[in-house]
Order: sequence, then structure tokens, then C-alpha cells
Amino acid sequence: MKNNSIKVALLLFAALLVGGAFLMDYLQDALRGTTMTLGVDLYPRWVGAQAVLEGQSPYSFETRQKIWQAVYGKPDLPSGNPFGFYYPPAVVTLLVPFILAGVTLETAAVLWCAFLWALWAALLLGWVTSFPIPHKTRLALLTLTLLSGIAFRPAYSNYLLGQYSLFSLGMFVLAWLALKDKRYIAAGIFGALCLLKISLTLLPLAILFWTYRANAKTLLSFGISSLVLYLPPTLILGWWIPDFLHDISRYASENAVAWDWSHAASPSGVGWIALSMLLLLRSLYRPNADLAIAASLALNAVFVPHTADYDLIVFAPIFAILIQRLFAEHLLSPLLSWTLFGLLLWFPWISLLYFLNQPLQTPVENWYAFIWLTYPLMILTPTFLYEALTNKNYCSFAKKWHRTLKT
Repeated sequence: MKNNSIKVALLLFAALLVGGAFLMDYLQDALRGTTMTLGVDLYPRWVGAQAVLEGQSPYSFETRQKIWQAVYGKPDLPSGNPFGFYYPPAVVTLLVPFILAGVTLETAAVLWCAFLWALWAALLLGWVTSFPIPHKTRLALLTLTLLSGIAFRPAYSNYLLGQYSLFSLGMFVLAWLALKDKRYIAAGIFGALCLLKISLTLLPLAILFWTYRANAKTLLSFGISSLVLYLPPTLILGWWIPDFLHDISRYASENAVAWDWSHAASPSGVGWIALSMLLLLRSLYRPNADLAIAASLALNAVFVPHTADYDLIVFAPIFAILIQRLFAEHLLSPLLSWTLFGLLLWFPWISLLYFLNQPLQTPVENWYAFIWLTYPLMILTPTFLYEALTNKNYCSFAKKWHRTLKT
């Protein structure tokens, strides 16, 4: 039965991928001549992978000039986003087969964006169909999810820009599901892949492996998969870690970040840390492994620099858990549950449209700063309140931790 479910899921994903390829090919043509390039965040990694094949460091200035040539059409220092490589060289291992096969960068961008779109759509469908709710409610939820979830602004930013945040989260969720289903080898493979954007998933993966007691099979699979990803570029580049650390250390200073670790001391940052920490500790104490893992994704994101809204995709799991519980446990009326769901789903777009209609010089950049100050709290606050209201022992738990911290 389980094998049949996997076959159906793979067929569904293949259908979504083919449909996504046609959609992204159309969008690529439609965007020609505009300021936006489909899958532009693939360009630095693709050019960096080509540089590695030529024996050159993807973190070098020469490679940056080639990236600028690919993105901006000239090798001069751009006035906008500098588009560094910024990633560990494991991404090179994934891209090199396509480069050697002669795939062009534009074609690769279409395929990459189509893959991200299909991955997101498949995760949405899997989430809705897993609800323990009446059939009519499930159909309504499925319709809303397909119409609205595909357009969820953080996901939309990922699959149009070709961002790796959605890929890393998707691989993380697959590792999560594999561990729950006792598919230990698959969990290790997906766990290694989710670290492609290591800044978003390092702590959550550690929490995932710890809460689900990853066994020797998973850890061995994770180790072998990591070796496969990192060994080829390491043999070509040599000791790449100092260059990588130097490259990512410049990220916040080179890019106009909307959020970085310095914002953690702001009222929004303090609330974000406090709520995600309380949810994490409470879930580990209770225990509630899934909520603990989702809370760790939120907590990890506090200390990472973010330029746009695509990294907000890490809040999708905790959002999904909240909505699933609202509809399954009926603490709120159906009207309030639907209203909260719609508000959280569409708030990024609604607030962006508001900023676009204001007389601002850089409305989108101002919105990026605004959404990082508000949206994490909008997700975490109702989740925390729901957890507190549905668990009578929450107050005694808080008092116990308070006494523990004092001693």
C-alpha cells in the first residue's frame, strides 16, 4: 500500500513538473525585455559550477565578473545586487551533469523553476489530503489551497526567482516525512540535500534527527550522501571552506538586507525569539515532535540575514500545523478559522499592494523590511495562543522552566 502511494505521488509530481515546464517557458518569454529574469538566482550557481569545471574557485572575483556578465550583460561591478556564489560547493555536484549534457542556462532556469513550482504544489496537495476532516471541508480547503497556496507570496518569490530556500525546505520536509514513515535511508539523503542552503536548515535538521531518534541507517545515509555532494568539488578546488566563509561573511554588507541578526534586539525580534523558543521548549517537553521541528525552523531564521521575502517560506510548516489543528480540533468557529487562514495566506500580497500604492522611492524594499518585522509574529502568536489554550498544563510548564532558569 505504501509503495503504491509513493508511485502515485511520483506520477503526480511528474505531471506537475511537465505542466510547470510549459508555464515557466511561457513566463520566460513574457519577461524578456523587462527588469526581471526568470530563475535569476540560479545564474550565480550555474556560472560558479562552470568555473569549478574550469578549475577556478566559484568564490573568486573572476567568477563574480562572469556572474555579472550572465545577469547584467557586462562584467562591471553592478549598482544593484552583486550576486555572489554564496553557497557551499555541494550545489556544483547537482548542476554539473546538466552543464556537461549541454543544457543552456536559460533552459536550466525553466527546468529549475518548474521543479520548484512542482515541489511546492505537491507539498500543498499532500498537506491538504492528510487532514483528518470531513470530505466537504477537505474539498473546500483543497480549492482554497490550490487557488491561493500556489500564489502564496514567499513560495511565488522562490519559484519565479529560482531561489534555493524552497528547495532546502522541500528536502527538509521530505526528510521529515521519511523519518515518520521509517524510511531511514531516504531521510538521510533528503537531509543532506536540505543543507544546500545551510543557513536555513542546520538547527532544524539537528532537531529533526534528535526528536525522531535518527538511527545508524539514517546517519550513515546522511554521511554518504554528503560525501557524494562535497567530494567532487573538493577534489577540484582543494580546501574551499575559508573561501566559502569569507564569501558568506560579506553577504549582509554587500546586499540590502531586510533582516539580519542585529534586528533580534528589536521588539519584533525579541517577540519572535521568545515565542519560537517557548513553542520549541514546550513541544520538546510535552512532547510534540512536529511542532518542535516547525518551531526550530522559525527560531533558526531569526539569526540569518534575509534580503527579500522568499526565506519566509520556512514559516510554512508552523502555519500548516496551526491551520490543520484549527480545522481538526474546532477550537474556533469555522468562520473564524477560515478568516484566520485567509488573512495569514494573503497578508503578504495585501501589504505589498499597500506599499506599492504609497509615494515611496523604494516601495518593495520598504515592504521587505516591514514583512520581516510583522509576518513571523503573525504566524507565531496565534500558534502560541492556540497551544496555550489547548494545554491546561502550559502554565505549570512555564513556571517550572522559570524556576529552572532561576536556579
